[in-house]
Amino acid sequence: MSAQGKRVVVVGAGVGGLAAAARLARQGFDVQVFEKTRGPGGRCNQLQVDGFTWDIGPTIVLMPEVFEETFRALGRRIEDYLTLMRCDPNYRVHFRDGSDVTFTSELCTMGRELERVEPGSFQRYLAFLAQGRTQYRISLDHFVGRNFDGISDYFSPSVLAKIFKARAHRRMYADVSRFFEDDRLRAAMTFQTMYLGVSPFESPAVYGLLPFTELGVGIWFPKGGLYAIPLALERLAREEGVRLHYGAPVERILTEGGRTTGVRLVGGEVVPADAVLCNADLPYAYEKLLDPKDAPFKRDKKLRFTSSGYMLYLGMKKKVPELLHHNVMFGRDYAGSFDDIFQRFRVPEDPSFYVNVPSHTDPSLAPEGKDSLYVLVPVPHQHANLDWKTEGPKVRAKVFQRLGELGFPNLEADIEVERVFTPDDWAGTYNLARGSAFGLAQNFFQVGPFRPANVDPKVKNLFFVGASTQPGTGLPTVLISARLVTERLVTWARKQGVTLSPRTETPVPVEVAA
Repeated sequence: MSAQGKRVVVVGAGVGGLAAAARLARQGFDVQVFEKTRGPGGRCNQLQVDGFTWDIGPTIVLMPEVFEETFRALGRRIEDYLTLMRCDPNYRVHFRDGSDVTFTSELCTMGRELERVEPGSFQRYLAFLAQGRTQYRISLDHFVGRNFDGISDYFSPSVLAKIFKARAHRRMYADVSRFFEDDRLRAAMTFQTMYLGVSPFESPAVYGLLPFTELGVGIWFPKGGLYAIPLALERLAREEGVRLHYGAPVERILTEGGRTTGVRLVGGEVVPADAVLCNADLPYAYEKLLDPKDAPFKRDKKLRFTSSGYMLYLGMKKKVPELLHHNVMFGRDYAGSFDDIFQRFRVPEDPSFYVNVPSHTDPSLAPEGKDSLYVLVPVPHQHANLDWKTEGPKVRAKVFQRLGELGFPNLEADIEVERVFTPDDWAGTYNLARGSAFGLAQNFFQVGPFRPANVDPKVKNLFFVGASTQPGTGLPTVLISARLVTERLVTWARKQGVTLSPRTETPVPVEVAA
């Protein structure tokens, strides 16, 4: 096959699209990326107003080894592109009874915190961490870190044994309850499933790897905020020869004779390609970018979506030293709040929420003597029962009422800059189906081979990368998705007789303006 067999168009410059584009270019593909917004990142983006800087979406780095592998696979050292700073203590959790627990990776301090809440719990906490380490390694090595070609792959005797060992057949909240008796600690050791936008009462117990990752491996924050990650990946992609086109929305992924032929941009320009890699959210792509006659998505009505988020980005007139970098505020009725979000599609009467103060770790993210605050309230994805023009102000009022009860009565009066993001914004700005901020849910029947594949079953040469395809949502998982889909594309090219010329040398570094 001619050199034309190497042409790949990537739709979207999110973290997955950029990482995959860089990997593909290094393997010898001719890669172009088309992105509708004016810069990289997708939902891992950044907001800047009057000297204040906020990450729009993700706010923490977990599983740093996955990030390191991405750079190592491209012949680079992560330290030359990102400065990761460890956050310790990890975060403080505030409960409705007025108590709180400060979580840290320092075992002696953590032991004192736990024993203060539930005497005798520290020994069980160590067993909980040991189980989490097992789940972490099994998940990375055998579930998240590989492609599944079918259900038979997943239910082979060797994989089944690992499913049971990782307790993936159990529910997380029930499993964690074996280690802790106090409801406060049970909540504090399970809310991490909301990083994936799913309820701990529904998610597999294997996600016990998340609290282990936080407490055993650590929480990290890049200098410059999480947006430093897509900027670093953009730099890698350019160094590898990827051509990036911003402000260039794709209108249609073109198909002919059961295969992709390229894309059509808004405005009519056609860009031919031998393969298309879609980094747009997968449900949105099937609904809006593909002809349903050529690429039907029959499972659409059965798909489960993650929660969304009501966001407040606040620039404060002064420092708020009483808050840590990461803070979690629990509302009443922990279990009922998840039923509200995922079953009844309404905002809980007393919502839990997360407050992030990134300028505590990186003072450059706010003007001198001031702080940037980011507030995330987990809420349902878009639903007919919710009008965010009326619902949003109600949620905002509840946030400030609770913060006032926690000892911050003047916080609202100290706001200098405020921006708001609702599920409608997640849907409109980033093309996320139903405004689901984390993509498709990761319950038992939407992981592994049950999750939409990273290669289309009907349309040849059409591939997917990102949160809603295999292996799942979350920044580390999306980076793994980029590796897995690259392996798919390399295999596809070789079967087509394409001669690839992987690069072995490290290109001359380039600087990319923020």
